[in-house]
Amino acid sequence: GGTEAPVTDNLGVVNIPVVVHVVYSNAQENISDSQINSQIAVLNDDFRASNSDSGNVPSEFANLVADSEISFTIAGVNRYSSSTQQWGTNDAVKAQYPPVSPSTTLNIWIANIGGGILGYAQFPGGPASTDGIVISPQYFGTTGYVSAPFNKGRTTTHEVGHYLNLRHIWGDGRCRQDD
Repeated sequence: GGTEAPVTDNLGVVNIPVVVHVVYSNAQENISDSQINSQIAVLNDDFRASNSDSGNVPSEFANLVADSEISFTIAGVNRYSSSTQQWGTNDAVKAQYPPVSPSTTLNIWIANIGGGILGYAQFPGGPASTDGIVISPQYFGTTGYVSAPFNKGRTTTHEVGHYLNLRHIWGDGRCRQDD
């Protein structure tokens, strides 16, 4: 095959402001600003194709790596002490601590989901009151209260992909839902 010119939308880099809601029931879950910043750095590296581990891309996809021209910046960090120890996946944490400006801001709740769940996201088109993603604190970022092997910030990259309407490539809903 020949080389094709890259497709461009002429928008330049689109920045997405991020509000992080840290909801903690103990000191470990009240993650540090440096842990939050480490996650934003991973998002920027992954979505701008400047991550240092590009050697992990399977060879059949290596020539398809692209800069998505999406960047992320912290627009605010809200911290909430809560007696709730596990939030589950029913958006209870979002109801208790509502999103900030969901039409213009990515809201990320850092809260212990429980049940071995790393994170979950709302796809575009859902209610504004639940717009955003939830990540358990030990799977957010690369430093601080993180748990190997999920200590590289990729859970959040994965969930932000869903937030941006990317499906799993391995068969969510048969051929009707695949990327």
